[in-house]
Amino acid sequence: MFSIPSSLVPAMAHVPADLLFLALLAVSLALIFAGGTLAKILAFIVVGLVGAVFGGVLVAQYISPQWDVVGVLLGFIIGGLLGMALLSLGVGLVVGYAGYILAGGFGLSSTLALVAGFIFFIIGLVLSSKILKIVTAVAGGVLLFNVLVYFGLGVPVSTLVAVALTLIGLWVQLTSGRRMPKPTATNVGQTSTSSKQRRGTYS
Repeated sequence: MFSIPSSLVPAMAHVPADLLFLALLAVSLALIFAGGTLAKILAFIVVGLVGAVFGGVLVAQYISPQWDVVGVLLGFIIGGLLGMALLSLGVGLVVGYAGYILAGGFGLSSTLALVAGFIFFIIGLVLSSKILKIVTAVAGGVLLFNVLVYFGLGVPVSTLVAVALTLIGLWVQLTSGRRMPKPTATNVGQTSTSSKQRRGTYS
């Protein structure tokens, strides 16, 4: 079952349990259907705010206090982009470490395990966006299962609903970034020729 960390219990003592789990329900659905995007936005905002503070301080100290707003804006943008890059790097590191541990578990030497870990790191770095979507959708599904059990749906029904919504959310996240193919000159020419032929047939 889902449990609230003990450090948060005093601060949440006056929050109704049903209201809390309704909020967790919203969070779980957001993770399932838009977790990858939310993670990137959160990384952009958090690291961007840190960059804004440093940018404002540096510009005010080394250039002019009158230009601190420019430093804040530049720091926020640069920090946000750095946060998104660090997020992808973090996914790559986790996948690489998992590959290293997996290779060591199969009895490979340390050198081969390091090579395998590096290969997995590159794969994780390239596929970080998709991996992030999968991880957030699964995490949202687990959270949803616990919320549904709390509301009394029972383990079997909660499992079916959580699994079904997780699979739907995975499909939504993994297909949301695909773009429709742009029409090429050949396709445009073929379409134009077909239209002329149809007009000639009807006339």
